[in-house]
Amino acid sequence: LSIFPRDGLNLLPYAKSVVVSAPNMGTSFDGVVVALPGKPKTLYVDGKNAGAVSLRESIVALLDLADEQLECSSLIIAMNKSSPSTSEILHSLMYVGGSIVTKPSFQVDPAYLLVGLEI
Repeated sequence: LSIFPRDGLNLLPYAKSVVVSAPNMGTSFDGVVVALPGKPKTLYVDGKNAGAVSLRESIVALLDLADEQLECSSLIIAMNKSSPSTSEILHSLMYVGGSIVTKPSFQVDPAYLLVGLEI
């Protein structure tokens, strides 16, 4: 609801909340799997804790989880633009193949930046 405030309520029937954590990560990621009828599933993850983990290892783990367990076609990381670590995390995500989502399926809160990775 915070990322898509305008469309969040309409998405609720197609969304499943997930919390991704591992003992060696030291933190967790909140996310949601969106499975709209006739469209591929997408895992959206809140990137607020991305600065606290080894990003490369975490992205690989998130991609594996999205693909193998959740059967998603893409991973989208939502980052708050005002976070001091956003530029560093964005650079790292671009390095591993991420790209800024310029045409999201729903209107995004202007405070967020979406970075997508295809699976």
